[in-house]
Amino acid sequence: MAETVYLLLGSNLGNRERYLETALAKLAELEGFEIIATSPIYLSDAVEMKGDSPSFLNQVVKGDYQYPPHELLHSIEKIEADLGRTDKGNKQSRGIDIDILLFGERIVELEDLQIPHKALLQRPFAIIPLVTIDPDITDPRTGKTLESFVDDRKRESVLLYKDHVARNV
Repeated sequence: MAETVYLLLGSNLGNRERYLETALAKLAELEGFEIIATSPIYLSDAVEMKGDSPSFLNQVVKGDYQYPPHELLHSIEKIEADLGRTDKGNKQSRGIDIDILLFGERIVELEDLQIPHKALLQRPFAIIPLVTIDPDITDPRTGKTLESFVDDRKRESVLLYKDHVARNV
């Protein structure tokens, strides 16, 4: 039985839009994964990064996934590697980054996988695109809407880059 998942795509090196498009195409080919919707693309400053880092483009993908969370983690790590990512977890600029934000209502606390994403509630660049797809979505830990974690200051830190919401892509 498939569960609804939300993934955050991010890029701050090279042709950032092209990295997002390519990652999205590879996700569409992933066995057991069906893309339901994609958010607009947003621009935000790089946070928690080493040195001066270019701004990020971010996009959220909503999909249905038929396998366990670790299977998805391994699949997205392969996509990242195929697109040249070698520095996972080093907080350096990257062509592509794919994070699992939510996986159904699951709460997963493992060394290599935390769901909901451990920093989701502090990252407007993840929450804002997510709530454009599902405005009433809640955090499985708190039961509060994700929208309630975004104040005006956080909202201003994320700029709309490319306006579209695609459903059933």
